[in-house]
Amino acid sequence: MAGGVPRRLGRALDAGLWLVAGLVAVYSLANVHTAARGHGTADPQAWLLAPIVDIALFVAITADAALSRHGERPDGWATGLRWFCGIATWTLNVWDAAASGDPGAIVAHSIPPVVLVLLAEAAPRYRQRFAALTTAPAPALEATAGPLVATVEPTPAHPGPPADHPGPPAGPSVDRPGPSAGPEAGHGGPVGLVGGSTRHQVAALVARIPADDPRSDRQLATEWAPLVGVTVSTVHNHLSALRRAEVTSR
Repeated sequence: MAGGVPRRLGRALDAGLWLVAGLVAVYSLANVHTAARGHGTADPQAWLLAPIVDIALFVAITADAALSRHGERPDGWATGLRWFCGIATWTLNVWDAAASGDPGAIVAHSIPPVVLVLLAEAAPRYRQRFAALTTAPAPALEATAGPLVATVEPTPAHPGPPADHPGPPAGPSVDRPGPSAGPEAGHGGPVGLVGGSTRHQVAALVARIPADDPRSDRQLATEWAPLVGVTVSTVHNHLSALRRAEVTSR
């Protein structure tokens, strides 16, 4: 898939998520205000309850979007914030409907916040899949991923002397092998990779870097992900496992 298509899909996903979040915020404002007023909260404080929860949820969605674009997953606190805000929005929306015992009102007030919570949970996973499609190598490149060898064309023989002036007999020809073009490992990193599992390819790349290389594991994972054909987080996980194995073997 072309690199521009996943990026357009990611932008469409962000736009849809923010549109749903804005509509749910507007829908919840009146419901939450009614619930707050019915339980002793006066204006204007009753109008502030829904925006407080909605803004916290918007912050969590924005942070998750930024992390997922760089191949990172949010930690447990971020997940807890999203779920707390979502459950709080749902509870405030259905409180009066649940007290009245009307099943139709409970369902109608439950659908918008539940859709928002599920979409906020699914969006980071969609973005990671889109990023994997963007960084994956094309099939034509995978077929020629091995080391390349230059082909040397044979040099045509010089024409001999005329038949009436025979010259000295020609000696045996000696084939001179030409230089082969292979991958060169310098300080800038590898040029080509041989086949094998993802862990073996990452291990081969680690073996080629010098001991005084100033790049961090995160920088190495970002540079190697297109070469290996996996996501940045997958390369970083293999790097961390190799580092731990190296420390254990010492």
